[in-house]
Amino acid sequence: MESINKNPHPDSWKILVLFIAEIAREKHITHEMIAQRTGLHRSHVTRFLSVRYCPTLETYLKLLKAVEVNIFFEDRESNSDMNVLFEKAMYALGRRPDKLPEN
Repeated sequence: MESINKNPHPDSWKILVLFIAEIAREKHITHEMIAQRTGLHRSHVTRFLSVRYCPTLETYLKLLKAVEVNIFFEDRESNSDMNVLFEKAMYALGRRPDKLPEN
């Protein structure tokens, strides 16, 4: 049985990081600006965007936010309402106002 952790494309993360770097260039957002917006050191931003280090999912999301880009999921066959599924996931995490504890 093949291991679930075996990645047939170990460098696939690089395309996502290079995509962020291109967006930043297009928008004239510097590494310094990204560092200020994310709380990361500028040298770390440079290392990530030059694909020397693979960012964690949390860091990747910070980088996306810093270059002012949203990501979304789309069902290829349009069989699922992704907004409803996202809301269910957020509710499960307790991230919706109606789920907040009362003070």
